[in-house]
Amino acid sequence: MPLVQERLPVLGAIGGLVDFLFAAQVELDPLLLVPKRWDRPTTIAGLSAARSALEAVGEAEFLSDRLEEPLRALAEEQGWKAGDLFMAIRVAVTGRTATPPLFQTLVALGRERVLARLEAAIGVLTAMAGEGGNG
Repeated sequence: MPLVQERLPVLGAIGGLVDFLFAAQVELDPLLLVPKRWDRPTTIAGLSAARSALEAVGEAEFLSDRLEEPLRALAEEQGWKAGDLFMAIRVAVTGRTATPPLFQTLVALGRERVLARLEAAIGVLTAMAGEGGNG
Protein backbone atom coordinates (compact mmCIF):
# COMPACT_ATOMS: atom_id res chain seq x y z
CA MET A 1 0.00 0.00 0.00
CA PRO A 2 2.76 2.56 0.76
CA LEU A 3 4.13 2.07 -2.77
CA VAL A 4 0.94 3.26 -4.45
CA GLN A 5 -0.75 5.44 -1.85
CA GLU A 6 0.24 8.71 -3.58
CA ARG A 7 -1.07 7.46 -6.93
CA LEU A 8 -4.52 6.43 -5.71
CA PRO A 9 -7.36 8.83 -6.48
CA VAL A 10 -9.67 6.43 -4.57
CA LEU A 11 -8.96 3.14 -2.80
CA GLY A 12 -10.97 1.24 -5.41
CA ALA A 13 -8.32 2.06 -8.00
CA ILE A 14 -5.67 -0.03 -6.25
CA GLY A 15 -6.32 -3.18 -8.28
CA GLY A 16 -5.09 -1.66 -11.52
CA LEU A 17 -1.91 -0.42 -9.88
CA VAL A 18 -0.78 -3.59 -8.14
CA ASP A 19 -2.43 -6.53 -9.91
CA PHE A 20 0.93 -7.54 -11.44
CA LEU A 21 2.15 -8.29 -7.91
CA PHE A 22 -0.36 -11.12 -7.58
CA ALA A 23 -0.28 -12.58 -11.10
CA ALA A 24 1.67 -15.78 -11.70
CA GLN A 25 2.94 -14.18 -14.91
CA VAL A 26 2.26 -10.97 -16.79
CA GLU A 27 1.19 -10.34 -20.36
CA LEU A 28 4.11 -8.88 -22.27
CA ASP A 29 3.63 -6.60 -25.25
CA PRO A 30 6.86 -6.89 -27.26
CA LEU A 31 6.43 -3.33 -28.49
CA LEU A 32 6.39 -2.01 -24.92
CA LEU A 33 9.39 -4.13 -23.92
CA VAL A 34 11.75 -2.24 -26.22
CA PRO A 35 12.49 1.30 -24.95
CA LYS A 36 12.21 4.11 -27.49
CA ARG A 37 15.97 4.65 -27.90
CA TRP A 38 16.77 0.92 -28.02
CA ASP A 39 16.24 -1.89 -30.50
CA ARG A 40 15.33 -5.52 -29.84
CA PRO A 41 18.93 -6.85 -29.65
CA THR A 42 19.93 -4.09 -27.22
CA THR A 43 16.89 -4.85 -25.08
CA ILE A 44 17.72 -8.55 -25.01
CA ALA A 45 21.29 -7.70 -24.01
CA GLY A 46 20.08 -5.23 -21.37
CA LEU A 47 17.56 -7.61 -19.82
CA SER A 48 20.07 -10.48 -19.87
CA ALA A 49 22.73 -8.36 -18.17
CA ALA A 50 20.19 -7.03 -15.66
CA ARG A 51 19.07 -10.57 -14.89
CA SER A 52 22.68 -11.58 -14.21
CA ALA A 53 23.25 -8.53 -12.03
CA LEU A 54 20.09 -9.19 -10.02
CA GLU A 55 20.82 -12.91 -9.77
CA ALA A 56 24.14 -12.00 -8.14
CA VAL A 57 22.23 -10.24 -5.36
CA GLY A 58 21.40 -12.86 -2.76
CA GLU A 59 17.87 -13.40 -1.47
CA ALA A 60 18.72 -11.82 1.90
CA GLU A 61 20.20 -8.74 0.19
CA PHE A 62 17.33 -8.32 -2.28
CA LEU A 63 16.45 -4.86 -0.94
CA SER A 64 15.72 -1.70 -2.93
CA ASP A 65 18.89 0.09 -1.82
CA ARG A 66 20.97 -2.96 -2.83
CA LEU A 67 19.40 -3.30 -6.29
CA GLU A 68 19.82 0.20 -7.64
CA GLU A 69 23.61 0.39 -7.47
CA PRO A 70 24.46 -2.67 -9.60
CA LEU A 71 21.85 -1.74 -12.21
CA ARG A 72 23.09 1.86 -12.47
CA ALA A 73 26.66 0.57 -12.72
CA LEU A 74 25.60 -1.82 -15.48
CA ALA A 75 23.98 0.99 -17.47
CA GLU A 76 27.06 3.18 -17.05
CA GLU A 77 29.57 0.51 -18.09
CA GLN A 78 27.48 -0.35 -21.17
CA GLY A 79 26.97 3.30 -22.12
CA TRP A 80 23.19 3.05 -21.76
CA LYS A 81 20.90 5.63 -20.22
CA ALA A 82 19.77 4.20 -16.89
CA GLY A 83 16.18 5.21 -17.70
CA ASP A 84 16.14 2.98 -20.79
CA LEU A 85 17.44 -0.02 -18.85
CA PHE A 86 15.02 0.64 -16.00
CA MET A 87 12.07 0.95 -18.41
CA ALA A 88 12.93 -2.38 -20.04
CA ILE A 89 13.14 -4.01 -16.61
CA ARG A 90 9.89 -2.37 -15.47
CA VAL A 91 7.93 -3.61 -18.47
CA ALA A 92 9.53 -7.07 -18.28
CA VAL A 93 8.53 -7.61 -14.65
CA THR A 94 5.17 -5.78 -14.57
CA GLY A 95 3.91 -5.74 -18.16
CA ARG A 96 3.41 -1.98 -18.03
CA THR A 97 5.32 1.28 -18.37
CA ALA A 98 3.88 3.03 -15.30
CA THR A 99 4.34 1.36 -11.92
CA PRO A 100 5.20 2.15 -8.35
CA PRO A 101 8.93 2.94 -7.91
CA LEU A 102 11.00 0.30 -9.72
CA PHE A 103 13.29 -0.92 -6.96
CA GLN A 104 10.51 -1.20 -4.39
CA THR A 105 8.45 -3.04 -7.04
CA LEU A 106 11.29 -5.53 -7.57
CA VAL A 107 11.49 -6.16 -3.83
CA ALA A 108 7.71 -6.60 -3.58
CA LEU A 109 7.78 -9.15 -6.41
CA GLY A 110 10.67 -11.04 -4.86
CA ARG A 111 13.93 -12.25 -6.32
CA GLU A 112 12.69 -15.48 -7.90
CA ARG A 113 9.68 -13.91 -9.64
CA VAL A 114 11.81 -11.02 -10.91
CA LEU A 115 14.38 -13.42 -12.37
CA ALA A 116 11.66 -15.60 -13.92
CA ARG A 117 9.87 -12.61 -15.45
CA LEU A 118 13.10 -11.22 -16.90
CA GLU A 119 13.78 -14.64 -18.42
CA ALA A 120 10.26 -14.73 -19.88
CA ALA A 121 10.71 -11.25 -21.42
CA ILE A 122 14.03 -12.29 -22.96
CA GLY A 123 12.23 -15.31 -24.41
CA VAL A 124 9.49 -13.14 -25.92
CA LEU A 125 12.04 -10.87 -27.60
CA THR A 126 14.17 -13.80 -28.75
CA ALA A 127 11.11 -15.48 -30.28
CA MET A 128 10.46 -12.28 -32.25
CA ALA A 129 13.83 -12.76 -33.96
CA GLY A 130 12.68 -16.17 -35.16
CA GLU A 131 9.55 -14.56 -36.60
CA GLY A 132 11.55 -12.02 -38.53
CA GLY A 133 11.03 -9.18 -36.04
CA ASN A 134 13.92 -6.74 -35.95
CA GLY A 135 12.49 -3.89 -33.89
